[in-house]
Amino acid sequence: MKILLIQQDYTSIDFLNRILVEREYIIKIATDGLTGLTMALHGRFDLILLDTQLPHLDGFDLIRRLRQENDSTPILLFSTQSTPADKARGLYAGADDYLVSPCDPTELLARIYALHRRRIGGFNSPTILSVDNLQLNVAEKAAYRASKRISLTAREFQLLSFLVENAGRVVTKAQILEKVWDSTMSSNTNKVEVYINFLRKKIDHGFDHKLIHTTMGLGYLLKSGV
Repeated sequence: MKILLIQQDYTSIDFLNRILVEREYIIKIATDGLTGLTMALHGRFDLILLDTQLPHLDGFDLIRRLRQENDSTPILLFSTQSTPADKARGLYAGADDYLVSPCDPTELLARIYALHRRRIGGFNSPTILSVDNLQLNVAEKAAYRASKRISLTAREFQLLSFLVENAGRVVTKAQILEKVWDSTMSSNTNKVEVYINFLRKKIDHGFDHKLIHTTMGLGYLLKSGV
């Protein structure tokens, strides 16, 4: 998940960045409202974490400007302003949720998960993805092959999810870099090869038919074994 963090308080930035990076979220930071607005309008983000008190353009006006531009990116206001009036003002401006700082990291992550879940389809979206005897539980971030649980890092799970979502289609290294690492630098393609090898050892090792295939000169393909 790619998150835009718009905060001017460096204590909050440090707290949020530490919590989110531990979950391997991709974080971009702006410390004033105008910079944050520009980044939000010209970038592609899954979520915006926004303070109400910002230099140059406050959080409330920033939300209104985004919504006027038909930007529907979920916005979680994260602010020390805790009065009911502040919360109501933020929600009426177009924010999706409001959380008072400081907060418990578990609640923060739960709010982020809930907003992202709504954006990608809510409770009607599938929580179990299957290819052959491989299953991914999206909600639990867990993978199973032949009912045996496979231990994956967050990045490995993200890569495997992308392959499963595109099962039967070849995905290029460039597409994987953009989706999984939010990178377009061709010099990083060896990251893809390394992580594909990690997945092969965990997903295909010990099985007669393999699920992850290389299409020479093109990329990778996940498909049912034959």
